[in-house]
Amino acid sequence: MAVVNPDTGEIRTAQVFVAVLGASNYTFACASWSQKQVDWLHVHVKAFEFFGGVPQIVVPDNLKSAVRKTHRYEPEINPSYQQLAAHYQTAIVPARP
Repeated sequence: MAVVNPDTGEIRTAQVFVAVLGASNYTFACASWSQKQVDWLHVHVKAFEFFGGVPQIVVPDNLKSAVRKTHRYEPEINPSYQQLAAHYQTAIVPARP
């Protein structure tokens, strides 16, 4: 998604994060400048705040900020992401590659 700075005219590309609660389809969307680890963790915290809680299971795509190594049965979760999950007492179960 392109974002234009109204003061300078600079055009930057924003990444859009979308989280959906499966049973209710309650949806959260947030733009960030990248999919880097710090932004990835930040948008999750924002989503949890928006929902007013944390789901028992989070199912992310297999981007590097979430999954170090993809595997059908034993994916390797990024350590910072795993720490976030432990803090919020949720499980990370990545989408199958």
